Amino acid sequence: MINTPANTAEAGAGGTAEATTAQSTPAAAAVEPDDGGQAKRTADIGQAGEAVDARPGRTLREGLAVGLAERYGLLLIFAAVVLFFALWNQTSETYLTAVNVRTIVGNQAVVAMVVLAMVVPLTAGVLDLSAASICGVTSMAAAAAMSRFDAPVWVAVAVALAIGLGIGLINGIAVACFEINPIIETLGMATLLGGVMIWYSDGQPITRNLSLAFQDFGSLNWFGVPRLVVVLVPAILGTWYLLDHTPYGRYLHAIGSNPRSAKLVGIRVPRTLLTSLVIAGGLAALAGVLLCARAGGADPQTGPSFLFPAFAAVFLGATVIRPGKPNPLGAVIGVFFIAFTVSGFGIAGASAWASPVFNGAALLVAITLQTSLTRRRRT
Repeated sequence: MINTPANTAEAGAGGTAEATTAQSTPAAAAVEPDDGGQAKRTADIGQAGEAVDARPGRTLREGLAVGLAERYGLLLIFAAVVLFFALWNQTSETYLTAVNVRTIVGNQAVVAMVVLAMVVPLTAGVLDLSAASICGVTSMAAAAAMSRFDAPVWVAVAVALAIGLGIGLINGIAVACFEINPIIETLGMATLLGGVMIWYSDGQPITRNLSLAFQDFGSLNWFGVPRLVVVLVPAILGTWYLLDHTPYGRYLHAIGSNPRSAKLVGIRVPRTLLTSLVIAGGLAALAGVLLCARAGGADPQTGPSFLFPAFAAVFLGATVIRPGKPNPLGAVIGVFFIAFTVSGFGIAGASAWASPVFNGAALLVAITLQTSLTRRRRT
């Protein structure tokens, strides 16, 4: 018989902590820092069990089928959408051409990086609404360093990363140390950064005197693949490893499940939340550098416009791979699912309304599914 997370916690604790931990959520029980490796074993058991829906009245085969459908349903829908547009006579000639696919992947590399920035703190239950604006302001910082101060590329990149990490630190201190509501704090920061960008640039793009090699990196390909993928893929793998295969990632999952229980088992909740927002700021700054390279400059309106596509992708991603939980692989799948669908509608002639309508609909559907899956797994 497989021990439940509550039994595992009950067996490894004593006294008052035993009762408290046994009542905590699976993630909180899975990350007791000083359990000699039991935390990882418990987490692995919990993750393996996510693939099977063991609700009463269902056979093991039925439960496995439902679990697999939950985990990979979005991938099946994604494949069906691509197949539909590839065969539809209004889009078949253009949709799956190498040029269109490369364009989608190159353009969405920036959005995918913003999504990774949002996933890290969201794993701990902190919704960072400033990630897209950090992307925008660091894009402008990199462009301004090259255009107005004749800085070399590496200095411009360093300035952008430093600004992103600094903004993440401010967010972290406000949320973790002063316990300000993260939605209010990051929304205020996003609004502030939007105003700063317009003030600094007078509302005009910064495009002059940028390094040609830097612009080539954003616009050209290596072996038929956009060069930005060289940065995006390691970022995806690194974020996935951090959240799913390190103690720090398990601490974030525990805080996201039950902050009070996480604190009772010894996790330093404020410090963990602060570092998650600093990491988010760094990833958003990296997105800003990629945006500057891709666009050949910086526009004060571009970065903030990524918020809702990224928001929709994050919650769509929470319905796949690990249903009910934000995860980097699912979020990136969500980015490209939205992008390939919107591209199909655009080629069919619906470009004026396809993007906002589909982004809004995807966000509503994703939040509904994510909430439903979360409640279902808690019953």
